[in-house]
Amino acid sequence: MIPTTTSPRAAPREPAPAPAPRLTAARRETLLRLACLAPPVLLLGLLVGYPIVETLWLSLTHSSLIHPDPVFVGLENFAAAAASPTFRTVLLNTLVWTVLVVALQFLLGMAAASLLSKRFHGRAVLRVLLVAPWVMPGITAGLLWKMLEDPYLGPINAVLEGLGLVSGDPAWLAEESTALLGVVLAAAWKGFPVSALMYLAAYQNVPDELREAARTDGAGPWRVFWHVTLPSMAPTIRTTVLLTTVWTFNTFDLIYVMTKGGPGVSSEVMSSLIYRTAFVDVDHGAAASYGVVSVAVLAVFSVLYLRQVRGAGGLR
Repeated sequence: MIPTTTSPRAAPREPAPAPAPRLTAARRETLLRLACLAPPVLLLGLLVGYPIVETLWLSLTHSSLIHPDPVFVGLENFAAAAASPTFRTVLLNTLVWTVLVVALQFLLGMAAASLLSKRFHGRAVLRVLLVAPWVMPGITAGLLWKMLEDPYLGPINAVLEGLGLVSGDPAWLAEESTALLGVVLAAAWKGFPVSALMYLAAYQNVPDELREAARTDGAGPWRVFWHVTLPSMAPTIRTTVLLTTVWTFNTFDLIYVMTKGGPGVSSEVMSSLIYRTAFVDVDHGAAASYGVVSVAVLAVFSVLYLRQVRGAGGLR
């Protein structure tokens, strides 16, 4: 009898691995965008994020020339600033300084834009000269205006005395009542060309048909400007005012060169107070707390300003 052999049962076949899902074109494009954005975001975090975190930490510490190592003190620096009459005076000076400079830059810039929009001989040369104060270094502009306002050698006193507006030799930068105003004039002179260029571009973009229609209806030059030109320039005006406010609030060089915040604290602003506290008094914690307060004030102003702009339809 021939033995029969049984064939071994075939092992079950393992299922084939599922194919890896393919990236869609939209997903590949998204990943490519993220890869391109990663380096600048990382760089921005290192250059902006780290200093902000470090400043916040320093604002909670105290240090001095004798004890340079920061010691954690919590919110003591902010409490001391709130209770300090000097800090309140400096904060008020900063607000007055910012409002006056921004207002003067707006008025001078709008007047220059209106003038330079007209056709006259030498307009191109005047447009080039207009930029000179803006491109001038702040230290140079400060020294120039310090000489102009010199009580004995400056031409400002000579002109005012010739017109009978002053007598004697008033020291504008040495009097507590006029020191801040003297620097305000210098800052307005140096910064108004930026406003003028922005307003000039917006002025020239206003359609002439709108002005002609208003004139046809009997509107005079002032009513045409107030009811036609100015509303058409509103988005540019809002943006320019916001930028000049931030720049003016943070101005340091003119104050330092012309008055160093004196006499007393009559012309001291937040930027010069921060510098003096950090590098003269060597109290980095207090200086950092002043910086945090400055950023908070600007942030509140910016948020309120942007909300107003959105409400007016200037931003989408």
